[in-house]
Parts: sequence; C-alpha cells; structure tokens
Amino acid sequence: MKHFAKGLFAFAMTGVAIFAAPAVAEFKGLEIIAPGGPGSGQDQAARAMADALAKDRLASNVQVVNIPGGGGMIALSQFVTSKENNNHAVLTQGFGHVIFPISNKSPVSLADVKPLALLAGEYEVMVVPADSPLKSIDDVIARFKADPGKFIWGGGSAGSTENIFYALIAKQVGMDPKKVNFLPHANTGEIITSVLGKQVNVGGGGYQDFAPQIEAGKLRIIAVASPERLPGIDAPTLKEKGIDVVLANWRGVSVHKSLTDKQTAEVAAVFDQMVKSPRWQQIMKERGWLDLYKPSADYAVFLEGEQKKVREILVELGLAQ
Repeated sequence: MKHFAKGLFAFAMTGVAIFAAPAVAEFKGLEIIAPGGPGSGQDQAARAMADALAKDRLASNVQVVNIPGGGGMIALSQFVTSKENNNHAVLTQGFGHVIFPISNKSPVSLADVKPLALLAGEYEVMVVPADSPLKSIDDVIARFKADPGKFIWGGGSAGSTENIFYALIAKQVGMDPKKVNFLPHANTGEIITSVLGKQVNVGGGGYQDFAPQIEAGKLRIIAVASPERLPGIDAPTLKEKGIDVVLANWRGVSVHKSLTDKQTAEVAAVFDQMVKSPRWQQIMKERGWLDLYKPSADYAVFLEGEQKKVREILVELGLAQ
C-alpha cells in the first residue's frame, strides 16, 4: 500500500482476541514497516519476512518501508495515528520496543497496536576472552560480589537489552541491580573490541553477534539465557546454574488497532503460514535465528510478561518510575 509510505509509517501492538486462521490465498499488497534504517536489526527482520513471503507466494507486492529514529517510536507514532490502508501493513518490533517507551516515557507504546505474531530471535549470551580466568558463571558472580565496582559488564546503550540482562542476573543472585558497573557501547563491534581488549570483564549480546570470534577461538561463552541448552552451543543455561533469567532479543509483528477481528485474522494467517514455509526455515538456519513463534493471543500474553519484567527492573535501576 503506497499510501503508507506517505503518512502511515509504523505500528506496534495491543490487546487482541483469539483469531481463527482462515485459509491462506496469496495476500495482495503488503507493507512491512521497519522502525530502523537499512541494515538495522529491524530492517534485516523485515527483509527476511518479505523474502519468505514473496518466494513462497504467500503475499504479492511486498514492500519494506524504513522509518528510523526515536528508538523506533517515530515509526510507531506515525502508524498509530494513520487513518489509511492499515489492513495491508505490519510493523516489526523487538525487545527494545518494550524497553524504550518505559525508560523514555514515550507517549506511544506497543499497547497502542495489536500484537500479531512473535517470530524469531536470539537468547542473550555472556562471553569472555578465551584466556579469561573466568571459567563459569559461578566465577563471574563470585568476582562481582567480591568487588562490584571493579567488575565491568559490557553491552549496548544504557537501558539496553544487556543492561536489563545483567540487572536481572544481579537481582537473582541477591545483589542490588544498581551495583552493576555497566559500560555502554554504540554497537556490537565496540562490545567485541572491549571484551577482547579486556576493558570489560564480560560482554553480552546474541550468539550471532559473537559467532565469528567464538568459532575462531577468541571468545568463550560463559552462559546462555535460554530455557534449556541450545543445540550447537557448548555452554550452560543460567537456569541450570540456579539463576532464573530467560531473556531473548526477539522479533515480532503487529497490526493497526483499527483492524477488525476478520482483517486481523487474514493477516495473521499469512504469517502463520510463513513460519512454516521452506524459505523462512532456510533463512532461520542461515542466520542462526531461533523459532520463537507465538500466534496473536499468545504473543499478547508474552508481551505483558516482558513489559512487567522490564518495568520492574528499570525502576530498580532508577531508569523509570
């Protein structure tokens, strides 16, 4: 829908009903709104969806519209206020779109749109240099507790997924989350440089962020924030070490609140078929993404849990009220 690129640039999600999935014919004309610039995580997810939908003939005339800025909130705000052709557009979102509205008191959030589907993602991992004396998460926690101020945790920006990740770990082991000495970085490359240069004691992110250095024997995984061990990753989960933290940087899609249940079900059925399609499964394998698929009603429940978890820890960090 070409009009979307002119005035309706984004959306996110909110409460939904349980939608019956209709039989899927090729969906005519779909815009996937990526709240980020070309090459961003949201853009990569949107283009992967467009690729799979087109190649497996689930949707025709699929277009990706990039709307960067404001931590994804510019796209969301424009989508929420749009009045035209909303039934032919979806917005991508991720864990950061839960964090940003809470920490920045944004007037819009994912509560202003309908959650359609949780699709894929990567669980957070914690890495150290290969020659680090820290051999396990037990070593990490012992060093942290012994001298919190001198133990440096590396990740993205303040209030980022990694900041939340470490704060949740601190809380689980009986430490004040504010004691986490978090060193923010502008991008993954900087995190890797800091870890390899030993400017931080540990670094965090998705497995694919560190895969080349792990495979080259330069970095080592200490622990994974997944519910159970992941195939191909020789590292324990935090849960099996007694630290009840499960955290993923996920990708999902939502639709405009104005859609009827029937319209929502039609779009939802397209993505329900996409996650089973050969091309999507190939993309997931190539990119090392994990299948986290949840349909609309389950995605809505998942988001409620993520928002509650994030709000509580951001308040404890002093980054939200």
